[in-house]
Amino acid sequence: MTTAGRVLGVDGCRDGWVGVAPDPDVPRAYVAPDLAALLRLAEQDGPLVRVGVDIPIGLVDAGWRDADRLA
Repeated sequence: MTTAGRVLGVDGCRDGWVGVAPDPDVPRAYVAPDLAALLRLAEQDGPLVRVGVDIPIGLVDAGWRDADRLA
């Protein structure tokens, strides 16, 4: 089953959230202080059918996580 519509990939950071929608015409990026605000902002460009959230175990105070080094 194929569902047409926009998708959004999001990631949290210390100062809020960032999201990217790979729209066919032009990729769009969004930044907001919280997830709800980010979704509202992204939906101004059209309804979203899927949201993928990158959820790290935690953010380190300094240095790199092993997963970051391996990537």
